[in-house]
Amino acid sequence: MKTAVIYDDVYLKHDLPSHPENALRLKYFMEPVYELGIPILKPKQVSYELLTAVHEESYVQDVIISCRERAPGFFDPDTYYNSFTCDSALMAAGANEFGVELLLEGKYEAVFCAVRPPGHHAERNRAMGFCIFNNVAISALKALSMGVEKVFIVDFDAHHGNGTQHAFYDEERVFYFSTHQYPFYPGTGSVSENNSHVLNVPMAEGSSDREFLEVYSTLFKRAVEDFSPEIILVSAGYDLHEDDPLTDLKVSDRGVEGIVTEIVDSALSLGVPLLFTLEGGYNLNALRRCSSITFKLLIHS
Repeated sequence: MKTAVIYDDVYLKHDLPSHPENALRLKYFMEPVYELGIPILKPKQVSYELLTAVHEESYVQDVIISCRERAPGFFDPDTYYNSFTCDSALMAAGANEFGVELLLEGKYEAVFCAVRPPGHHAERNRAMGFCIFNNVAISALKALSMGVEKVFIVDFDAHHGNGTQHAFYDEERVFYFSTHQYPFYPGTGSVSENNSHVLNVPMAEGSSDREFLEVYSTLFKRAVEDFSPEIILVSAGYDLHEDDPLTDLKVSDRGVEGIVTEIVDSALSLGVPLLFTLEGGYNLNALRRCSSITFKLLIHS
């Protein structure tokens, strides 16, 4: 697949070294990108109109003012900010907007938004779980605004993407598929929340390659084929890895390879573009290995 990465050093300036979601994560994640020689494109700031279609304008303004006038601080007990956080978050969302443009204009078949802060917990009116703006929701809404009629989001982060689910719970043009440790933070993502276009597959603590690959080779594959989307978006959270310090799943490098393979094969089978955006993953060496696995699959597919 013709693949590009969207990245900027601005993402490193949102940083708190003592926090698990820190700048080193992205430095480690980018190492295989440089080694493999994948094209790196600069993001642009997200359009205000698109951002305020996903988030309440009062919340957006609060983020801007907080970073300018109150930094450093915390939006919630988990989510810090400094004077650079707003710029990083606006450019992370903007990378997702730009990535969709590149894909729908046919310039690339796959784009990976290597961004921070992550996004899938961010709700319409509040930051949550390390997330400021909901990056994958931005990309989904951008695709719809460009005429796409069916968007498929797959989220393999160890934590359920509550913000993403809530953003599109009543939007039948967007299918949300999530595997996640359950019960676990943030507490959402039970099967009782499923509807015609939301499919949560809760995974028990200790779930390993076997359980995940069974889900992705059957439930995921069937869901994406039945929905027949025009674009696939991926919330790529590598904290499902067995080495991750914040979670209790047991997915190995081989399991990650299997999951990404199923996603890539589905996109190729349907002939649709593929956008990844980085979510969690807090063991640096595991994150680097998962990056290498993902990009090798993309460029060799």
